[in-house]
Amino acid sequence: MSEYRNVLLIGRTGQGKSSLANIIVNNEKNFEEGGNFVEVFERGKGTLSQTRKIQSKKISLKIDVGGEIKEINYQIIDTVGIDDTTLSKRDVLIEIAKACKKVRKGINQILFVCGEYLTTEEISAYNIIRRVLFDERLDKDITKYITIIRTRFDNFGDEDSCKSDIQSLIENENKAIVEMIQSCSERVVHIDNPPINMKGKGEMIQEQINLNKKICKYARKRVIDHLVTCEDVYKPESLDEINERIGRLLSENKELQEQLDELQEKYNKIQEQLNRLSGTDEISKEISFTQDVFNEIERRMEEYELKKTMDGIMKRIDEIKTLMHENKESIEIGLFAAIGRGLDKLTKTAIELAGKALENNKCPIL
Repeated sequence: MSEYRNVLLIGRTGQGKSSLANIIVNNEKNFEEGGNFVEVFERGKGTLSQTRKIQSKKISLKIDVGGEIKEINYQIIDTVGIDDTTLSKRDVLIEIAKACKKVRKGINQILFVCGEYLTTEEISAYNIIRRVLFDERLDKDITKYITIIRTRFDNFGDEDSCKSDIQSLIENENKAIVEMIQSCSERVVHIDNPPINMKGKGEMIQEQINLNKKICKYARKRVIDHLVTCEDVYKPESLDEINERIGRLLSENKELQEQLDELQEKYNKIQEQLNRLSGTDEISKEISFTQDVFNEIERRMEEYELKKTMDGIMKRIDEIKTLMHENKESIEIGLFAAIGRGLDKLTKTAIELAGKALENNKCPIL
């Protein structure tokens, strides 16, 4: 089997990334009347995306390329929204790190999914790809692997309307929009991706579902036809090195979390023992100076030892939480200092700083 072409879906929250991913990975027959359209990628409820973790699916497509049927393998990767307010910046960075691990053999195409209108927020999100995830000063070629997908475009079936739209964007007085379109060599694909698994029953609902299926089927063809033309692969030289570091860090965080859970369970059990011991306080007031006294002394000593054990557990819990916090800080540093600076073109200055940090034992990621 041939290598998989990695396709990343990146964009703002709620712009239809997961919906587009579902359209791509579903079989063409699933869009027919009575077909079972499967939502492989979890979508948000309402207007906001709930994609809070990396999602991926491998597919194999048989495509007619110039009269020749070719089998092309793709890995479709859906990422969290760049501006997702339900996650902390660090959590978003961790998920992006996981996405980088999935594309260790290279990126075939980045689909920047946006709405019908290119707002200030859309431009800002697009520039994060270019200037944060991939520093355009170092990775100027990354824009050669970006395609803008404009969703909710009613006239996407009319080629003249699509071309006219691109031309109007280029002629726009907003320099930021013009620069954005020109940066990716005007690679803009227009689609509409209305919902298919709609709730409700009745003839009108079913008619709307069937209509939406036809629209999405055509949208799928447009996107796949474009992906077929994207044959080159972008692979930063240092991607393996960065992924190895991130992998070690994420593995360490997992082990720390397991230790934390184990200690927390032990702490809870000891707390239950202490609660049972403390329940004898009223009885202890009435004990005489006989064997009961010695029993009370033993109880006090046991309580003291349990509390000492709990103090030790709490200290270790605090230590683990500190390590996990430092690891999250390291992910942020690693991504912005490595991935954010180009992945394959780490500067000598960054290497020198990393070396000093390692000598001082202050940089867990290295």
